[in-house]
Amino acid sequence: MKLKRWEWLIIAGLIAVMFGIAYAVDEKITVSYTAKSLTAASYTNATRAIISVSGNDIKFTTDGVTVPTSGGVGVVLKKDLVYTDILISNTAIKNFKAVRASDTDAVINISYQWPQRL
Repeated sequence: MKLKRWEWLIIAGLIAVMFGIAYAVDEKITVSYTAKSLTAASYTNATRAIISVSGNDIKFTTDGVTVPTSGGVGVVLKKDLVYTDILISNTAIKNFKAVRASDTDAVINISYQWPQRL
């Protein structure tokens, strides 16, 4: 028996709900030469986030004080990769700031995970 595409989508959705996975692309930000933060209205009480970077590498900080620069301040995230272990608390999400690492702009897609309701 071969399942149709829509049947696979229903199965995948049910599995995601059963395991409490609540990820969706919530925000897409173009990162340029000035430091960019995440939009507060998008993450409110999110507990984790997944980041994917495209277009160019970025540099970021999560301490809430240090501002990343293209020249050297901040941790580098390589383009065309997905990062799941960087923003692991609401504080880290709130304090996240990023800039592009070199001459061209980067795009980051952020998917937030929300607290589970019991």
